[in-house]
This record gives sequence, C-alpha cells and structure tokens, in this order.
Amino acid sequence: MTDLVMIPAFGCDAGLYAGIVPLLPPDVMSSVIVADGETFAQCVEQVLVRAPSSFVILGTSFGGRVALETALAAPDRVKGLVVIGASAGPPADPKAGWRRSERLRAGEASQIAAEMGAMISHLDGPNGPAARHAFIAMCERLGPGVMTRQSDALARRQDLGPWLGDIACPALMLWGEHDKFSPAADGQQMAAAMLHGRYVELKDCGHFPSLEYPAETAAAISRWMEDTGLAPTA
Repeated sequence: MTDLVMIPAFGCDAGLYAGIVPLLPPDVMSSVIVADGETFAQCVEQVLVRAPSSFVILGTSFGGRVALETALAAPDRVKGLVVIGASAGPPADPKAGWRRSERLRAGEASQIAAEMGAMISHLDGPNGPAARHAFIAMCERLGPGVMTRQSDALARRQDLGPWLGDIACPALMLWGEHDKFSPAADGQQMAAAMLHGRYVELKDCGHFPSLEYPAETAAAISRWMEDTGLAPTA
C-alpha cells in the first residue's frame, strides 16, 4: 500500500482531487490535508503532524509549494513528490501578494475568487468553464480566513531554487500547457534540477489539470508511480 498525501491549491479543498482519486491504482491510499499556515514552515508542520510516517506527497499551486518544502524538510519520510503548477521561486511581485491579503481581510474574498477563477482554467478547453465554477465554489466553502493565511504564506515565500538538487526522491512535475499562473518553463526547470525529475505536460489545459482532465491527470500520476516503483504494476 502506498500513502498519497494531497495538498490542495489556494482556496481549494478536497474537491480539487475528487475526480482523480477513483482512477488511481487500487493500492494507493489517498488523503487530503488543507494546509493554511501563515508561513510555509507552518504549513509543512501541519502536513508532517497529520501525514503517515512514509508517504508520497502531491500538491497543486500553493499546495505544490507546500509539497516542495515538505520534501526538502523531511527527506526521510517523503518517498515521492508530485508538483502541479507551482514555482520554486520567490513572488514575482511581493507587493501584489500583500495587496491580495489586504483585500481578503477587507471582505473581498468573493471578488478575488472570481478574478482568479477567470485565469485558473483554460476557458477555451472542454472543461474550462466547469473548472472555473468548481474553484469559486471551493473558495466559498473554505472561507476568507483560510484564504488569507494562505495568501500571507504565498507573499512570504523564498527562493527554493538552490536546494532543488537536494530532492533525491522520484519527482513528477505535471503541468497544463496553458497555465497562466506558473508557466511550463517552471516545471521543466524544476524537473531538470532534481535528481530524478520528470516533466509531463497536458495539452489544452490550464492551472488545474485534476479538474480539467482528471482521467489524463490520474493516468500520468499512475504511470509515474508504477515506473518508479512507488505503486506496483497491476
């Protein structure tokens, strides 16, 4: 049995992965941890307290950053890493991150969810509008408190680039071709920097592959787990 811990993106809950869980190998036991520390160090602590002693970690966007930092903080426990649409670098515009946090504290969570929702998915794709709707609904369920803490953590993030080579476990960088938040080059560079990195790109897809293309996303993860021995071949 392989334990797979999944960390959702900013504003998201377990609904982000509901479409892929039934499609993963039968010997993969998945769980979801919504990290909401005000720093990524706090988020890592939340994960390590709740996660099994040995696990594969998967995260999307904000959750992908949590997954990266967890892999670096606990290499003895993290046996595999999947990052979807997350950068290892610092914020391109730290002031913009803090403005988002200020707006969340001022009661603008719905407006921010709508603005981000318009960029989250590849709206021209077959599942783009549904993915946008799903993101906004998750933000409403999660609430402004969690979103504000996550926003603060994003605004404070540091450059992990110099340490990517320290990640020795198998690592999959899974990207949507039309990701507007984190370009494909981010995933390609991280995969190249890691000892056992692999990059996979989904065509006609935006920032949330698990919402837009759940079957293809689950297939890519399953193949990678089987190829690396993290999940036995059926």
